[in-house]
Amino acid sequence: MDNVGFQIIVILLTAFGGGFFGAYFQSRFQHQKELKTDIHELKRARYGAILIQMLTVLDPERGLEKTKKFRPDFKDIEDVKDELKTEMLNAILFANDEVIKSMAEFSKNPNHENYIKSAAAMRRDLWGTRTDIDEKTLGIFGKI
Repeated sequence: MDNVGFQIIVILLTAFGGGFFGAYFQSRFQHQKELKTDIHELKRARYGAILIQMLTVLDPERGLEKTKKFRPDFKDIEDVKDELKTEMLNAILFANDEVIKSMAEFSKNPNHENYIKSAAAMRRDLWGTRTDIDEKTLGIFGKI
């Protein structure tokens, strides 16, 4: 085979191979992007449910009736507490360490301060932002 023929073969292999590898990496990139979007949406939904259940534990009289609108299977505050424990255990699969630690603190000592710590940790996990929000900041809403 002469030099020109060899160059043509190299050019053809490069053209076809480059297209293949380009398509492969584009597909991988798209898959990773979709996976991250799915994880983010899962976290938003689960964190929202967890925060509502935490609020219900903090103020059962107000929260239970509102929670029953979305979850009619909840008969009393014990059902909410059981579901919250389940949500917290499931969060081990997707929540970062800070969120898990703050939820564990809330579980041991359910109060507004630990609720705010959990909400702030979830916010940082979802959006990657630092926050100075604390119980004093949210005190303008009264007891949540």
